[in-house]
Amino acid sequence: MRVSIARRLFVCAGWLIALSISGQDLTVQSKFTMGNSESPMTQYVTSEYGRSSSAQADTIVHFPTGRMTMIDHKKRQYWEATVDDMAAYWEKLTRSMRGTPLEDMFGGRTDPKLEKLPGKQKFAGYDCERWSLSIGDVLEMDLWAAPGLQPPPRYYDSRKLAATAMGPMGQLFQRVYEELRKVKGFPLSTAIIIRTPMSRTQTLEEATEVRKGPIPASTFQVPDGYKKVNSPFVK
Repeated sequence: MRVSIARRLFVCAGWLIALSISGQDLTVQSKFTMGNSESPMTQYVTSEYGRSSSAQADTIVHFPTGRMTMIDHKKRQYWEATVDDMAAYWEKLTRSMRGTPLEDMFGGRTDPKLEKLPGKQKFAGYDCERWSLSIGDVLEMDLWAAPGLQPPPRYYDSRKLAATAMGPMGQLFQRVYEELRKVKGFPLSTAIIIRTPMSRTQTLEEATEVRKGPIPASTFQVPDGYKKVNSPFVK
């Protein structure tokens, strides 16, 4: 897996490290580390929209409808997908993987294990508690969650939607986000290790600043001059 593809995959998996409290808009600055490479990310969240922005790509999710927009800055293109499009794709993909080596490669037959660990630490000014999540030997996740910050009601549904764009690895993250519903508070630091027979990938996404205040509606629009292309989930 090339670094650029892997980076986009994990940015998509962790596209939203922010939340809405009592309808308050939040802007979250964070750093994303993969191997020896580090890059900044910015997250914007309102009661209706979430947007994750990086130098290479942006992801916009409309919470009420579940519509996702993926923006490629290098190609100056974007595509959109609906819940129905991605659900149909996911159902077909899951059926095709059952009973094959791919199912085991992405932890399809192993139950997730979530644990609360001792210790406290501050991230972006918030007191956080430590949690771990594992799925066999395939995935290890170490995260610090802030009990004082709570995800919006559709937060994990939107992350599961974004995970569908990851192909076979989406099966793994669908289960991860379902299990993370049990965590008290919102993760502000997330370290992930993923092992497959072909690779070992390690990432760290860590919030450095949380700002509260109104976000302009234009923040959630596609930049001018970008061309709309067909979604990979629709032939």
